[in-house]
Amino acid sequence: MDSAEKRRADLRDHKRKSILAAARRVCDRGGPEALTIRAVASEAGYVPGAVYSYFAGIDELAIALTAEELGHLARRMREAAEKSKSPAAALEAAAKEALKATAGNAPHVRLAGRLMSAGGLPSDLDRAVTGRVIAVLETLGGPLRAATGLKGEAAHREILCLAALLIGLRVLDASGRLGPLGFGAEDLLAHRLAALPQA
Repeated sequence: MDSAEKRRADLRDHKRKSILAAARRVCDRGGPEALTIRAVASEAGYVPGAVYSYFAGIDELAIALTAEELGHLARRMREAAEKSKSPAAALEAAAKEALKATAGNAPHVRLAGRLMSAGGLPSDLDRAVTGRVIAVLETLGGPLRAATGLKGEAAHREILCLAALLIGLRVLDASGRLGPLGFGAEDLLAHRLAALPQA
């Protein structure tokens, strides 16, 4: 790649990132319902047609935003786990970081939920989200396998159950329904982790 091609590629990457940053701000302010090509273009300082040069439509843009958010979540969970001194502590740190990271991010959590429950997404876009979900699950999976000694289907089942618990705790907590029931998200998470088999 010559220097002119590199400059063009860098400019294209910069514009794509600025569109994603604008989409994040729109979603932060108005939730996933506010995410439209026109709103994102206006926020980024572009005309709507310019956004279509980078994303085929709002679904593709929303999926790119969700994939990026899931990537950030997986990184934060992995970094929290790496600071731990034992597999059990690594699992606890990764799971707690998932709760903490999603606590102040309700619009993006709702957007991810909407996309994951949507049918009829193009297969390449569906794979993009699925790939990031798998990365998040694996940040729980490695420590869980090491802490419990579980393998194969048994480990996979526990990983999915733990992920479902984290999602459910976040939904209940964000909706204000967990406190009146007399429990906190971290308390319930600790209860579940304590119930896992030990290696």
